[in-house]
Amino acid sequence: MNGFAPRFWHVVCLVLFMLAVAGVAIVPPPTAEAQSPSRDKGSPFGMVAALGNRVRSDETDAAVNLLREAGVQWQREEIFWHEVQKEPGGPFTWNGNGNGFYDYDRAIAAQRAAGINILGLLDYNPAWFKGRNPHPDEWINDWGNFVYNAVARYGRDKGQIKYWELWNEPNLAHSGYESGLYEIKDFVRLLEVGQAAARAADPEAKIVLGGLSAGWTGEPEPHTYDYLYYLEQVAELGGLRHVDIVAIHPYRASPPEGDTWQRDQSNTFRAELERLDALLARYEPKPVWLTEMGWSTYQGWAGVDEDTQGFFLVRAYLIAMSHPSVEKLFWYDFRNDTRPGANYERPVYDRNEVEFHYGLLRRSFPLDVNQSNLRKPAFVAYRTMTQMLAGLTLQQVAADGTFNGQQGVYWYRFGGVGRRVDAFWRITNDSQPVQLNCGCREALVRSWNGTVKNVLRTNDGTLTLRLEAHGAPMYVEYDSPVARGGTTFAATGHSLRGAFRSFWQANGGLARFGYPLTEEIIEPEWGSGRPRVVQYFERARFEHFPEHSGTSYEVQLGRLGDLILQRSGTDWQSLPKSSDAPEECLFFKETGHSICPPFREAWERAGGLALVGLPLTNAYETKRPDNGKPYKVQYFERTRLEHFDEHKGTPYEVQLGLLGSELIFRWDKMP
Repeated sequence: MNGFAPRFWHVVCLVLFMLAVAGVAIVPPPTAEAQSPSRDKGSPFGMVAALGNRVRSDETDAAVNLLREAGVQWQREEIFWHEVQKEPGGPFTWNGNGNGFYDYDRAIAAQRAAGINILGLLDYNPAWFKGRNPHPDEWINDWGNFVYNAVARYGRDKGQIKYWELWNEPNLAHSGYESGLYEIKDFVRLLEVGQAAARAADPEAKIVLGGLSAGWTGEPEPHTYDYLYYLEQVAELGGLRHVDIVAIHPYRASPPEGDTWQRDQSNTFRAELERLDALLARYEPKPVWLTEMGWSTYQGWAGVDEDTQGFFLVRAYLIAMSHPSVEKLFWYDFRNDTRPGANYERPVYDRNEVEFHYGLLRRSFPLDVNQSNLRKPAFVAYRTMTQMLAGLTLQQVAADGTFNGQQGVYWYRFGGVGRRVDAFWRITNDSQPVQLNCGCREALVRSWNGTVKNVLRTNDGTLTLRLEAHGAPMYVEYDSPVARGGTTFAATGHSLRGAFRSFWQANGGLARFGYPLTEEIIEPEWGSGRPRVVQYFERARFEHFPEHSGTSYEVQLGRLGDLILQRSGTDWQSLPKSSDAPEECLFFKETGHSICPPFREAWERAGGLALVGLPLTNAYETKRPDNGKPYKVQYFERTRLEHFDEHKGTPYEVQLGLLGSELIFRWDKMP
């Protein structure tokens, strides 16, 4: 809605202004037994992407596709007042500046069409006062007009946004004092006017207190405040009456479980949230949203490596999700930043600049979803977390630092919609196994990035887990639901459907591939992190390539032969190579190895180069793992052929190795 707000809004602003000038504030008395507000913990996975400001409109669709891939449920869309209204009383421009930026109409519509909820952030003083340091008296009514028009347009008229965050980090000098909020009471006035304007525009609007930054940990400075002190002053002035939700930005230099010094004491993340709850309980309990939180991968103090960024992300979300008052957590941010004013097509990249490396995506132009190095490990970690936990609810915190005397062990249990998933991690070097009674038949163990670690089968409902490397989360799903519309095999309890079933049936079926060991799942594509639908079988891993739909390359076999060699510590590329081979053999100069009878005939029957791949070794004799008897094997890209003298002259003389089972299947416990 462009133009002016209705006349009654000016009356509302005038009344609020007169009350504020008179110093009238109704502050509820502290109460020790305040009622806890209801919690909406059903969609906690938020992200700060600010598409209208940070993504040029020709790349909006790509950014939205990446948000969907990551499983983002909420996105914070920041609407700059100074960009949509250039002069007092002037019209509002919501569809961009002609250069592809600040097109909030397009950015918001694209996200809502993709099913992403939006938190609207309205902030900063008007364009006509930039650089003039005006008193809020000079623009507070204009602020109300801006809030009214934004909420009327995207809330009441379009139904796209119902939650509105008013201002950003007012407790810091740059975005508080230097942006025209000279005293804490000025921020309270801003909330009061903003709430009245928003509710006048849309009675269903929910107001979020502008996120207070907890990242500043030094001694008090002029115009920069510890966020708990600032929040308490807001509460004393009655500011909590004007919001439905309190937002904070709990940046930390330490790991999520570690202590961070905050002016007067050292706090863990959970202790910090408990201090916040205690403060709110003295005034008016409110739900809490963490509208920014993150760790930067820059090369400086408190910077982390890219894998650690992913570890911290998952652990911070899990701790926050388990805290009673926290409803949403927004990671900051989605894409690495560049220098303000830099050419969009030539972003500035500086490993020593902290602000450039909070993102889950590396900065590049164009924004290509298929770019091999676009996704940082933390993006894959976020995507895996949402795939494993979205739609589930926390059932139990089984361990929050200690388990059966082991220090540094964390275990959170989730359930719902017919699924049970546990998340584990450890922050010590002690790798003692964790024994648990799952009451299950089977458990699928996955790494923090979605890679399958093991399928564990149990006869008595008990399992033994060995937690991942220091700090790396892992997920365990018990008795994964069987997909509908497929063929289910009683031998393993798993199903086969769609393109995978067609491929299985057309290329040898049970004899060639064995039974399915999992349902269809998503694993990260090696090297790029792109999502790839796969399914494990006793002798193979199927991989789906929708970009080749309708061709013979739509379903391909994973390189399990290569993986098994790597796991055994064998570098096949360093093995001795030949330059030729006997006439009865097939020689492959690509690897320097040959295929000779009887493996040659078996290789051809099994699909040859397309389905078995190049030889990675020559045939050699080794001992069978089941009985220690000698037999010959030869490794190929996608399988291993095995020769059994006792079956000579029969169809079982050369068999395909059970590489899928060997790679992931275990009884009762992880290796």
